[in-house]
Amino acid sequence: MWESGSVATCLRASFTGHVARFTGGIQAADCAAAAEEPDAASSAEGVVVCGGPGRQHHLQQDTWTGPPAKSPLPEPARCHHHHWRRRAVRHQRVPVPVPLRPLELFSPGGEDRLRTRVESSREAAFTYAITAAGVAHAVTAACSQGNLSQCGCDRDKQGYHNREEGWKWGGCSADVKYGVEFSRRFVDAREIKKNARRLMNLHNNEAGRKILQERTKLECKCHGVSGSCTTRTCWITLPKLREIGYLLKERYSEAVQVEPVRASRLRQPSFLRLKGARGYQKPRDTDLVYLERSPNYCEEDAATGSTGTRGRLCNGTSTLTGGCGVMCCGRGYNTHHYTRVRQCNCKFHWCCVVKCSTCSEKSEVFTCK
Repeated sequence: MWESGSVATCLRASFTGHVARFTGGIQAADCAAAAEEPDAASSAEGVVVCGGPGRQHHLQQDTWTGPPAKSPLPEPARCHHHHWRRRAVRHQRVPVPVPLRPLELFSPGGEDRLRTRVESSREAAFTYAITAAGVAHAVTAACSQGNLSQCGCDRDKQGYHNREEGWKWGGCSADVKYGVEFSRRFVDAREIKKNARRLMNLHNNEAGRKILQERTKLECKCHGVSGSCTTRTCWITLPKLREIGYLLKERYSEAVQVEPVRASRLRQPSFLRLKGARGYQKPRDTDLVYLERSPNYCEEDAATGSTGTRGRLCNGTSTLTGGCGVMCCGRGYNTHHYTRVRQCNCKFHWCCVVKCSTCSEKSEVFTCK
């Protein structure tokens, strides 16, 4: 049985952890618990049920034919890589922790979690988008690897695609359509209430999946005598989830604020439009959207749980997001000088003594005012 993995934990406040199971945020805590407990799952005749009432999705225990996996997302989980290493998303200023109510995304140990106070913020938009994209990516990859019995390679990618260009389908094309459809049924299952939050979450879920679909690639291999390319065999490959993460990070920075438009009769939100725009201009399919502005992460705010950036470590020589100019929100920073004494130039003398010199190192540490 493959364990559910969470790419959404890339939004963890520390941004240094590995991917965890997606439990909170997509109404799958019970399913993940059952997946971790073989006895509990087997008591239900080998079936684990996920989703809300009327939205149950079954994963047969025998569908995972490969070795047990800690996560179906081995590569994307490295959220600490490159830009993701910072503590935050919004200019790397999000403090830790941000307490109060869901979304909650638990790590396997349960001790690390994300809770967004403003559930309609751009941070929530990013979380939903990367979760939906990550689920679709994980399932598609598992299908291509033959680890799920319900799916495999894309059966539509067979035979000649274009005889004039001289290439045909071959290899194992990623069945992205299956992964995306699974993500829709599973991740979107919790969106039951007919309110603006539902429209926002569903839009961001679909944006994450659409970006994944748009980044699939066509790879080809040449066949012919003496290295000629008489014919080519091509197949569709998945992008690395890290690439999707970078794209969603860009969409996060460019997220647009929206407001619901209510149906005249039912008085229920029917669609979203750009806030402040003339007419009924809708966001683009790949835009991340939010309803409420994010808290001011620069200052301490007990109401939102923000601890601010005062006292935070920063890079005094960098002009990038981790630099003091950005991290300290224009308040300036303090410079601390430290001297460290350590043993160095150690040598072994016969017999049997190790003699070392004493060295001192000076260092500077910068903290926000």
